Amino acid sequence: MKILKYTVIFMLGIALTIILLFLEVPFWLIYVSMLFVSLVLFVAPHMYTLYKSNNLKKIERYLEQNKHKPIPAYALAVKSGDHDKIIESVQRILTKHKQASIQEVYKTNLALYERNVSKLEQHAKQISKLPIRTYYIAYAEALKGNFEEARTLTGYLTVDWMHHAIEAIIAQTKGDMHTYRKEADASIEHSRGIQKFMNVYAFKNMENNYTKKS
Repeated sequence: MKILKYTVIFMLGIALTIILLFLEVPFWLIYVSMLFVSLVLFVAPHMYTLYKSNNLKKIERYLEQNKHKPIPAYALAVKSGDHDKIIESVQRILTKHKQASIQEVYKTNLALYERNVSKLEQHAKQISKLPIRTYYIAYAEALKGNFEEARTLTGYLTVDWMHHAIEAIIAQTKGDMHTYRKEADASIEHSRGIQKFMNVYAFKNMENNYTKKS
């Protein structure tokens, strides 16, 4: 199926080039046009899947096709619910990606999965970008039982799924699983792409872990 898709795109590219040459379009413009068409046909669908899609099967298919890469592997580890595999995948991201923004977020994630709240708060405060810094600080406050402080921080969150996620964490920490499920579902509803995939399984894992402890 993929070979057929690429063959059709290749043939369309050739046809478009011939038409442009026939119309005596300047070569540089043909080159730019082909680059643009390639971008739209090859890159745009992947970007849509990564950031905008609501189709979990399509997102998972993309992740499986790219599971040799650290970040897709991390998302699939979250789906598995295997705690050791999740931590291993986060460590792999930290080893592979040295960009400051990625290091900041995934060190915070590692502390979260290691259940080290003080370390989580420490790393969260070192995140340079908003609103993700506020989100993780609010997360830490919720886990510490500082619910009013966590809710105050959610007032600064401009991303809807983050706001509902913090409310879900507060509810779970209180043992209010009815509100937890309501807020978790709202967080999932407001998220898209890989973030939606991650939220679906992260909340599922949290609920399973809570049930085991109860």
